[in-house]
Amino acid sequence: MISEKDVQETFEHAKDWVKKNLAAELAVYADEPKLEIVEINDGWDITYSVTERKIKVNLRRVEWYLWREEKFKIHPKYDLETALIHELYEYCYMRRWNYPETDKSIVGLVHARARLLENMVRHKKGLTPWL
Repeated sequence: MISEKDVQETFEHAKDWVKKNLAAELAVYADEPKLEIVEINDGWDITYSVTERKIKVNLRRVEWYLWREEKFKIHPKYDLETALIHELYEYCYMRRWNYPETDKSIVGLVHARARLLENMVRHKKGLTPWL
């Protein structure tokens, strides 16, 4: 089980990473979003909303990833910090350029870049790439 306190602490670590490692023009937005922790039956573990100024963590999905990792050893280890770095990158990029969150092409391109960043950080931590 992961606690809300653990999520909040990991969120703060991820924001610090973003502020130290991303270009200043993006990092300036790292402190802007508030963390919202939910428990819903949806497919996402973490998502962002520039319009709401939030990063949302779905505890139910995060715990499912942790359960799956324990039950089926072939899956990559879930790392909340790198997942939050991924989401913060997307948030900062979309916020910086004021791209509409409804533009699937731009969202897809930004997501692909965030995925590369996440897997680079995972590699530095000795983890295998995320799916």
